[in-house]
This record gives sequence, structure tokens and C-alpha cells, in this order.
Amino acid sequence: MKINIFCFFTIVFLSTHAAQASAELLAAAPTQLPGVERPMKAAGFWVSRHPAADKVVLTPAEIKEFNASVQKDLKLTKDILQILAPFSGKALKATLEKTLQDLQGKKYYAGPVKAEKNFFNEVRANMNLAAIPEEVQPQFGFVVRFADQRFLPTLQGLSEKPDDADFDELQNSDLDVGTPVVILQHSADHKWYYVLSELLDGWVDAEQVALARRPDIEDFFSAENFAVITVAKADIFSDLEQTQYHDYVRMGVRLPIEQIFDNGVVEVRIPVRSSDGILSFEAGYIKEKDLHQGYLPYTPRHMIEQAFALLYEPYGWGGMHGEQDCSRFLQEIFATVGISLPRNSSQQAEVGRRLAQFNEKSTEEKRLEALRSASGGITILPMSGHIMLFLGMADGQPYAIHATWAYREKAGNEEITRVLNRVVVTDLSLGKGTSKGSLLERLKSVVQVSQ
Repeated sequence: MKINIFCFFTIVFLSTHAAQASAELLAAAPTQLPGVERPMKAAGFWVSRHPAADKVVLTPAEIKEFNASVQKDLKLTKDILQILAPFSGKALKATLEKTLQDLQGKKYYAGPVKAEKNFFNEVRANMNLAAIPEEVQPQFGFVVRFADQRFLPTLQGLSEKPDDADFDELQNSDLDVGTPVVILQHSADHKWYYVLSELLDGWVDAEQVALARRPDIEDFFSAENFAVITVAKADIFSDLEQTQYHDYVRMGVRLPIEQIFDNGVVEVRIPVRSSDGILSFEAGYIKEKDLHQGYLPYTPRHMIEQAFALLYEPYGWGGMHGEQDCSRFLQEIFATVGISLPRNSSQQAEVGRRLAQFNEKSTEEKRLEALRSASGGITILPMSGHIMLFLGMADGQPYAIHATWAYREKAGNEEITRVLNRVVVTDLSLGKGTSKGSLLERLKSVVQVSQ
């Protein structure tokens, strides 16, 4: 008897995930989301409704002060040039041990099966903990190609559910070309470096990092003439004719400009890795339309326009696959004006000026009242495990743009999880009537990114 292979795999999939499916019904979200009208999906709609779209929120000097406060007062980012040598080997070892123990205690899946003790033992051996000296001499480095930053030195993913390819719990963050790092440890197989970056720490593919000196980093970021990427992804080529592809960089990345050509191409300086792992710099070529010379002025118009430059871009948990999650989405937008936000949503909620704070007893009217006086494009909306950029009010309803995986929808006595997996515009009633509640009901605070 001839078997329909597609049906066979469908039956296997459904039977394997029957218990999971009964608890969570997944379905694709509609193209046109509820409450969102066609004009609302364009930046101009929200810019035109803003009472002061072109007002400068913070000057370059004030942004510098803002970043310094986030770093020195809140301690949510760090200046890697200020990391002192020697670094405590005992502290490093304790950090790495704790990360491993915390993950081992979660009972995650490695693909379709539970991650066994043997998996963690192998990873622990590769962490090379016994080789950490009492005093670690930090080594500066540059990321030369896009690199995932992992909690453990392994490409094997771990997930809360079997075969969950969208949520790898070992994905900490991601680093673009030109990101400076401090290297503190190498794995036993020499394939991984444990690095500190401005935002987060973790293991990266050693092949994507070039060993550098402090002056290399200082010179790279002191260049007065620099480019800031203003599109979702800007291609870098190794030749002026743009036929030899190098990599891409994402919105907000800063690179020194060497020269601008008449054909609409800009030569930038990019770090590369020699065969012995040492840093050198080469010319990279990017289309002029994909960047801005220097930072954009910090105005609501620019923030809204930059947010919409990412509309419909795929969602990526922890930056998986070179995409963005909710907090990375905000990071990229604000980086175009020179603001360095922390990496995680809970940390981002701590910066700026808090306009309102909510708890489970806060009424819907109290939340709406706070949003009516908030400024679109420069206000962030934190909630537990998520964060959004406020756009403004339309027909009495608050709207936001955010990178999200899904929302819940009431369907009789059940709930459907509508998968979006992209950057979208939504009103804050989305999810109302479900067990998790609407976006509005889940808001923790309203925060303006200003002093």
C-alpha cells in the first residue's frame, strides 16, 4: 500500500505533540491585526499626529550624560576599556559555574529529549575551568563577523519544550561587526571565547573575534566622521563595485567613514581577523542610503521612522538568526541617535523618566490617563517579559510598535495563541479577555527615554 508521506509525518507530529497542543492551540495571526487600520502601518500616520514631532528631546551633550548615568549610576551597561587588569579568576570561575548550575537545574530539552547530565558534563569540561588562573589578564578583541553570544560554549540549543527551534535558552544575545569585547577565557577545544561586551557577557565563536589592543578600540570609536546604520540590515561589500559580499550590520551599528564616492557608496573601516587571529582593518563598502553621517537628532519623528524601518522584520529570541527580540528592537532604534540602552527589557524599564507605575490593582482608566499624556516615539512601555515603543493615541486607543512572537485570543472556552513572529503595530487591547490579559492590563510602567 502506498503511504502519503506528508500525512504520515503530520500524524506523527500531532500524536507526538498532542499533550502540548491540548494546552496551547497555535494558529497564524491574520495579516490585518484587530484594531489596526491600513494607514496606521506607516510612520507618517503617527508623525502627523504628534504635537512636537521635530522637537529635540536630548542634545548630543545630554545624550552623553544620559549614557553615562545608565553606565555609572544604574550600572546597566559597562565601559569595557575600564575593566581592570588583572581580573579575578575566582570571580570568573564562580560566574561560569553558577550559569552552568542554573541551566542544569531547569530540566530543559536538547532537541526532542531531555538534556541529560552527560551533556552538561561535556559542556563543563569544555568550559576549561581548571585552566583559569588566580589572576586573569583581560585581552581586548573586535567582533569581525556577526556572532551569537551564548550562555554555554556549545551550538546545541536547549528549550523548555521538545524541538522548540524558536526559543533557545542558551542564546544570550548577539554581536555585530565592529563590537569591541574583552576576552577572559577560551574553551578547551579553543573554538569559543568567553567575552564581556558593553551589554552582556557570554561565549562566542572564536573565529568571529580578532585579538586587539586598547588603542585599536579607542581609535575606532574616536573617529569624528562615522556612519550609523539606519536600515534593518545594511550589506557590507569588500569592493567598491559591491560584488564581493562580506556580511551585514544591523540598525544602530557605528563604523568610521573613510570616504564617500559619487556612485552612492561609502567606504567604512571594518575589523578583520588574520590567519593568526590578530586584528587588522580593511575597507568595507556600504550604500550611502543605508546610513547616516553621525547620529540622527533625537526627535520623535526620527524614532518613529526608525521603528517603522523595522516593521515586519522577523522576531528573534535573544537575536537568534540575526534578528531582534523586543528589547533588541528598542536598542537598535535608540542607537541611531546615540542612546545606549541596556540589553534586557527589565533593565530598559529602569532608564529614563518614569511617568507612571502600575500594579494589578491599577484601573484601565488610570493606565489610559497616563498614556494620553505620553509622547509617541520616545516612550517605552515595559511589562513582565516584554517591552514596546509607544506610538500614540488613535480614536481613544493607545498603540505601540514592538517585536513579538505571539498574542493570545479568546475562542469560546479555549484560548488560541496567534503566532506573529515579527515586528508589528498593535493597539493595547490585544489579548483582552485571555488568561494573560491585554497588553494594556499587563503594563508595569510608562517610561520616557529622557533625563
